Amino acid sequence: MDDPDLSARKHLAANDPAFPARREEAWGRIVSTLSGVLTPAGYTLVKTTWSRSSSAGKSAVHLQRDRYGWDVRIVLRFVTPSGEVPDHPDWPGGEDVTLADFFEADVSDPGTLAFVDVLERPECLDLAVEILREQVLPWFEALHAEA
Repeated sequence: MDDPDLSARKHLAANDPAFPARREEAWGRIVSTLSGVLTPAGYTLVKTTWSRSSSAGKSAVHLQRDRYGWDVRIVLRFVTPSGEVPDHPDWPGGEDVTLADFFEADVSDPGTLAFVDVLERPECLDLAVEILREQVLPWFEALHAEA
């Protein structure tokens, strides 16, 4: 989805000498917010990935920075002990899953977070947190229970 307002705000940020430091502030907010959901669920943060292992495999929530420095994307992974994706009817296929995969309708990915949005509207993290708490963590828990 093309957001002309977001494009304009990115343009303004590109010309703001303070933006690199502000981007790191937004990054810190994202990490802190996601840690508040994932750490109590048994996930450990190493660099940019929270992970949890069991006899059924390893689940991970990874933050993938945009190469241009404008946003970050939440990527979900689960691998079996043999290093394969799960053979499970709920697994959408492929290695990486996004938060958009939890919707039947074609929606923009609520797990792609623009740093300028996080700075201006921290509540934009609320939907990602809700999906993680209400859908992703129970889904991962079911995959871990498959052993």
